[in-house]
Amino acid sequence: MGMTETTTVVAPTGFGRLADGGWLRPTEVPGLLNFTPKFETALAGLQAALTAADPSPVDGPTWHPPVVPLAHIERAQYTEGFPHLLGTVHALAPGQDTARTPTDTVLAPAVCYGIYPQVADSVIEGPLSFDVAGYCYRHEATAELGRFRSFRMREFVTIGDPTTAWQWRDGWIARCEALFTRLGLTPVVTPASDPFFGPGGRFMKSSQLEQNLKFEFVAALHDDDPGTAIASANCHKDHLGELFAIEHAGGGWAHSSCMAFGLERTMLALIHAHGDDLADWPELV
Repeated sequence: MGMTETTTVVAPTGFGRLADGGWLRPTEVPGLLNFTPKFETALAGLQAALTAADPSPVDGPTWHPPVVPLAHIERAQYTEGFPHLLGTVHALAPGQDTARTPTDTVLAPAVCYGIYPQVADSVIEGPLSFDVAGYCYRHEATAELGRFRSFRMREFVTIGDPTTAWQWRDGWIARCEALFTRLGLTPVVTPASDPFFGPGGRFMKSSQLEQNLKFEFVAALHDDDPGTAIASANCHKDHLGELFAIEHAGGGWAHSSCMAFGLERTMLALIHAHGDDLADWPELV
């Protein structure tokens, strides 16, 4: 037998140091990485820190699958706003061996899209709290460090009356600032806009900024990074409540807010801040 050829995978610029530090391994696909036991050990500590920061009585996180029903994503209008980012699932039709057709599921673009269908078409008596996590996919066009196609997300969500949703979001901003400070990170909290409100622009970018609907926690992931959002605090108003026909007992569509953490991005910020030796890191919990 001849010698077996081996393929050398060249990581995109900026990934080499992380591979040398024992955190990850590149694949042949841009935006898709393998993470080492060292990375996963530290990530488990970060997850525990996030759990401890949540004041709600909900046990969590509840892990959601990496696929969601297409009908749920269509109802949330994600297919209208982000058709270029959505990953679809195709399969062979019965009796076929070549033609693959779309199935009734798509790759989850965010974890929280699995929450709203659970209480759709109902009236809620009081605020509901959720703590969820899962694998997500977005078909990003670039492969820069921190711009993953496949990534994990942790989200804390509330659904209730307008005042509760707003105060809950502001409370999480304060808790998140305290948590990141304890972890040795100094992200900049900056107003931002979110195009998830749909192609019709129900809340235009300027309106979102004026109403302070979204704040991002921006931190450096590597030496040349001017700043990348590692977490965001979002107030959706009644946008998703109306789309999923969720009413609150006080009258009107329910409002919702979420606090979302990009787990790999937060880990990269911690690695950049504290180095490759976990002994030099602050206690995560």
